[in-house]
Amino acid sequence: MKFVKSSLLVKLVILILVVYATVTLVRLRSQINDKNAEAAELTSSIASAQQENNRLQDSIDALGTENGLEDVARDQLGMVKEGEIVFEDVSN
Repeated sequence: MKFVKSSLLVKLVILILVVYATVTLVRLRSQINDKNAEAAELTSSIASAQQENNRLQDSIDALGTENGLEDVARDQLGMVKEGEIVFEDVSN
């Protein structure tokens, strides 16, 4: 009789452990899926930042050329070359 009660108790403990392990695994799988989605989003963000960095680096590199400096002088400083005629639109 003791053996039967002991066996039933062992089976009950094992069942509880299996249920606990299953619940824990399901919860962990959910967390893994969330982290994978977050990692994909961060990877996309990194790619965008790298593209922006490349664009900015190209702009910086262009400043080292004569055409790049001329573009900055014309667009941002409003400078013109000697002998050029400037027309201003006064209709606005």
